[in-house]
Amino acid sequence: MIQIQEEWPEYLYIDPQVYTKARARLCGLGYYVPAGVITNEFYSYVTKHLGEPRSVEDMDRAAGLSVRHVRASTLELCRKVAGKDAPGLIDSPKAPRNESLIDMAVIAAQRALASAGRAPAEVDAVIGISSSDEYGFPTVANLVQLRLGLRSIRALMLKGACSSQTEAFQIASEMLTAGSARLVLIVATEGLLPNVMHILDWKLSSLFGEGAAAFLLESGDEETYSINGYDAHLAPSLHGQTALRKDVIEMAEVNMRIAQLYAEGKGAEIAQIFDGSLVGYAKMNGKEVFRIAPRTMAECIDALCRHAQLSPDDVSYIVPHQANSRITRRLGEILVHTYGWPPSTMEKLVDELRYYGNLSNVSIAIALAEMLRKGRLHDGQWLALAAVGAGIHYGAWLVPYHQFKNVDAVINFE
Repeated sequence: MIQIQEEWPEYLYIDPQVYTKARARLCGLGYYVPAGVITNEFYSYVTKHLGEPRSVEDMDRAAGLSVRHVRASTLELCRKVAGKDAPGLIDSPKAPRNESLIDMAVIAAQRALASAGRAPAEVDAVIGISSSDEYGFPTVANLVQLRLGLRSIRALMLKGACSSQTEAFQIASEMLTAGSARLVLIVATEGLLPNVMHILDWKLSSLFGEGAAAFLLESGDEETYSINGYDAHLAPSLHGQTALRKDVIEMAEVNMRIAQLYAEGKGAEIAQIFDGSLVGYAKMNGKEVFRIAPRTMAECIDALCRHAQLSPDDVSYIVPHQANSRITRRLGEILVHTYGWPPSTMEKLVDELRYYGNLSNVSIAIALAEMLRKGRLHDGQWLALAAVGAGIHYGAWLVPYHQFKNVDAVINFE
């Protein structure tokens, strides 16, 4: 068990003294996932055409997930890239044909407000988050503010990959503590598969789904603790560059070349293109991410518990960004073997990746909603919410859970 009085450990990545202690309460939660589905059958089909065949079972073991929820437009893109007869692409007749990231974000925000029993007019600030939106300005935060009919209030935007969700918790907590807001809406929306990566880069694209999430934070009686950091020295592990107008012609030419190579089954040559400097598509070094991601989250969680003078036994659940099931497990192992947490820590790890995939900044909300659906969350439980993203960006929020006014708004909807 951690002894708070002992000398603190040496952390490899974080500065444990740069943190926020604030009185903030999570009072609302909402999420939305689109109706379309991509199964592992699709990615198995793609790998065979690329000349590096993987079975459906191989894909299941490698990715740790079986389905990804996506919009109808993303399914159409998959057919355009991989072939109109590609299997594993499941449409829903009820799905909107032109569903946007903003459409998803607004639904998630409405559900979060309903879960808290609050009206849009009560919101004092909006924090928008996305790793994959196509809006330069107005931003996602601005457009959600417009669609919800909010008054003229502060609406800011975070774009720091998957850890922007923990960054938003910290910023919202600081706003509430400063008294500049009484109710803060955090809204995230993600479409990485069509917007940030190439579908044929299957080792990366097979990990992701689409969706939106929203949190409501208000001033509370109990102290919460948050920490975030960024280290661009680690950026080569996972990074992406937004394509500008000057890049469009070059990207179109590259995409035509990739389509030709795919038709010829030349997967090795396509892989060489992805490994090069290709503006507009994210690139990841999986081994480096696996080395860095779990440790940064473990350090953040351990440091916050020391600041809060909580023992590991006081933490009911560890809810990390749902990036990869192996990363989640490794996070627990580092807490146990490096920072002296008890073996029971492994039972507190929350992993809801299998039926959603990596949803970037939407992932923690989805995991919390699934915990509510399964009856795992109870009033007063301490939760450690942690994330790591490209850049490399990392953070965590240590917060007690209190039941929402209308839980059905989170888990029961058509």
